[in-house]
Amino acid sequence: MTDILVIDDDAFARSGVRSYLEAMHYRVREAGDVQTAWQLVLDSPPQTAIVDIRLPLYADHRNSSPPTEPHGIALAQKLKQSYPTMGIILLSAHEKYEQEVIQLAQQYVRGIAFLHKGGDMSRLEITLEEVQAGRTIFQSEIANRYILETAVRSHLSAGETYWIDQALAELDTLSPREKEIAYLLAAAYTPAAIAERTNLTKGSVDNIISRVYLKLGLAEMKQEAPDLRPLPIITIACLLHDIREQ
Repeated sequence: MTDILVIDDDAFARSGVRSYLEAMHYRVREAGDVQTAWQLVLDSPPQTAIVDIRLPLYADHRNSSPPTEPHGIALAQKLKQSYPTMGIILLSAHEKYEQEVIQLAQQYVRGIAFLHKGGDMSRLEITLEEVQAGRTIFQSEIANRYILETAVRSHLSAGETYWIDQALAELDTLSPREKEIAYLLAAAYTPAAIAERTNLTKGSVDNIISRVYLKLGLAEMKQEAPDLRPLPIITIACLLHDIREQ
């Protein structure tokens, strides 16, 4: 059973999300502040965390910074640093935080989503599936795809851009299984973890990874661009593909 941690200082909102997720047979835990959430993660890391961007640091926040501060962003960053494969869904009623989430996505790239708080709950269900598969999602009616892609590309060198564009152009030629594994690789899953998740043998996963590199034109990159590694190239290609598909 998938384990989800819902982190929101609004008890009514938490309860609503919990009831919705439990009806879909998810295992749900709750926290109302950063400190409590982090302790729950240390006790047992969830597969996905749903994080309100505006969070207090402590349960009794009278002696801390105001609860309206965007501590959820820093918490998401810490979670990704410690647990790279954890899916993160950031919620906010304030569109102004979208750019900060974009910056977080540029840093850790995979398995991150930004949704407008209070939207259609069915959107949350779809997004859960997507982030658990290593995808990055921004709410389409909020995000400008051109701005998102430009923000990502602004940090790339000319050499990186060449190989990323080549991989991006070929990504849709992958079989469904190959694309699934490419996305899991991009989401920091090891071949052994991919094998466990997909019920394949480690040898089968290794063979599929080799085919992915070959089809995306990255097999020769080691010789032609020895200063670059294929995994970051696939990671950015998957991110740009997600942005274009929003």
